[in-house]
Amino acid sequence: MNVLGISRSPRFSPNSVDRDMAIFTAVASRMQRGGNDVSIISEDLFIAVDLSEFDLVFSMARGRDVLTALAEAEQQLNLRVVNSAHGLLQANRAQLVTTLKDTAVPQPKLQILNIESSEEHSLQELSEELILTYPLWLKRGDACAQRPGDVCFVSNQSELHQALISYAANGVHAVIAEEHVPGDLVKFYGVEGSDFFFITYPTETNNFSKFGLEQHNGKPLHTPFDANMLKSAADRAAKSIGCIVYGGDAIISADGKFVVIDFNDWPSFSACRKEAAKAIANRLKNLD
Repeated sequence: MNVLGISRSPRFSPNSVDRDMAIFTAVASRMQRGGNDVSIISEDLFIAVDLSEFDLVFSMARGRDVLTALAEAEQQLNLRVVNSAHGLLQANRAQLVTTLKDTAVPQPKLQILNIESSEEHSLQELSEELILTYPLWLKRGDACAQRPGDVCFVSNQSELHQALISYAANGVHAVIAEEHVPGDLVKFYGVEGSDFFFITYPTETNNFSKFGLEQHNGKPLHTPFDANMLKSAADRAAKSIGCIVYGGDAIISADGKFVVIDFNDWPSFSACRKEAAKAIANRLKNLD
């Protein structure tokens, strides 16, 4: 099978370039050892690639130009792309809120704030429209976090206003406001359509953190919860998007219930890279 692997651009890997490349390389290696003819390219160099030469593409790309080209190949050439480029184009953070709701994935209380103007009075009015309870989290709604400030923790209206000024200055027009939920923070990693599902407690294990924001949830209490239910919820969301290779974050409350606070396409799997690479390669060889 002729396979193309597309690695992620450094601009979409804040503080994670080596980690993202490590899982990409591990999957490519396993695909090669499985007897496939594997070509690899960075999304930054993805120019005039003849996709008709390939039977399968596994891609960590996040740039809209590359995703658009891959989505066209999915439609016109019936090319299998993992993760689905068409799905990712339809799943920015703001749209993901709706997807999680439609697939019955528990989420915190949230509100989407649309920045229509960068003028001071407009941003002040927007901050006054908030109906959620502080403290809360703000996340850019158009894309994954790429720089400090794309995700931030705010405790009052003044901090919210300053954050909105920063978002507006960086050209972000939609911001997701999400109530902070106390409890155990867990990171989960999965491969939809397989048994692979890995959970870790980042504030306990001192795992790598892109921006150091996990500290707001403190040390975990290891409240018992149903990990199978979390996997089932995450798999539903992944299948809906076409995001076979995924990761995310959830909060386990004192009553054992969970809410999903983040969901990402193809994370670095740094806490479980070897097991994840095996699961991903096996899934690529056994697509539906």
